[in-house]
Amino acid sequence: MKQNDTLIIKYLTGSASFEEQAVLLKWLEDSETNRGYFRSMKDAYDSGRLKYEQKNSRVQSQWDMFRKNISVNRPADKRLLNRFAWMRYVAVLILGILLVYWIRYIVGEKSERTVAQTRIETGVGDKSKTTLPDGTAVWLNACSSLRYGDFFGKSERTVYLKGEAYFEVKTDKQRPFSVCTERLTYRVTGTSFNVYAFEEEETNSVALLEGGVTVESGKWVYAISPGEVFTYDKNAGTFTVEKRDVEHLSSWRRGEFVFDKMTFGELIHRLERLYHVKFVCDNLEVQQTAFGGTLKDYDSLETVMNVLKTSLRISYTIEENTVFIR
Repeated sequence: MKQNDTLIIKYLTGSASFEEQAVLLKWLEDSETNRGYFRSMKDAYDSGRLKYEQKNSRVQSQWDMFRKNISVNRPADKRLLNRFAWMRYVAVLILGILLVYWIRYIVGEKSERTVAQTRIETGVGDKSKTTLPDGTAVWLNACSSLRYGDFFGKSERTVYLKGEAYFEVKTDKQRPFSVCTERLTYRVTGTSFNVYAFEEEETNSVALLEGGVTVESGKWVYAISPGEVFTYDKNAGTFTVEKRDVEHLSSWRRGEFVFDKMTFGELIHRLERLYHVKFVCDNLEVQQTAFGGTLKDYDSLETVMNVLKTSLRISYTIEENTVFIR
């Protein structure tokens, strides 16, 4: 049996845990094909449930008692009994139809709730701060998006992130807070952490400032501590954990970009999102050179490039929205 089949069955029977519900809801949101498969599974479940309800309903026992009373109190009337037999089957049919619609309403209502979404997005060079319905504060960096369903803060707390965000999560041990990205899920109860998860980049990372974060994939679970940075290599499927100045990694929300031991190739991606430009650099040695520094929001691209020119001993030209490195 497929993993998703197991999740669907557990959901329909009401035995799915919070974590399993979150996984299933994410799977439903991935595609219309998934939602269609869920509906077909639900219909099959409805049919099986109907047979069970018919078998265990009180219609048969009530009918037998009624028939016995008739036979005791008055002569049997075959036509009358046939009429009541017909009525009995109609009653069973109506009961079955009502059960089917009731199950579809309850299950369907839960699945349809995933359709309504709240989405927050930022453009090139933009940042935003918002407070979620549960009181959690979120800062979104440039070219990022965050979305959550209308059930957020009621039955669970799950958000879906593309890009970079800093979270200050409102404590609620009964409803853990989950951040779902392209490859990983980060679960917390109340903490401060920074997630870097751009789909076009080779690595994703989370930097923990306070509290605790559990990182989950389909194969493993890993818990990190304050002051640690978890970095996942999407190509290799491996991760590293190291002690870093995590406060610097989230300083962008205050208008600063502090980087340390970052390669020029990694820095290029961030500069492209900050200044809406495209870098062209064919020098692999320059791309792999690691260095550190601090940039401010109000620094112009020319100012930034002059600093990099001195540090890396490079030359550059800017033509419209393209920066050529030599």
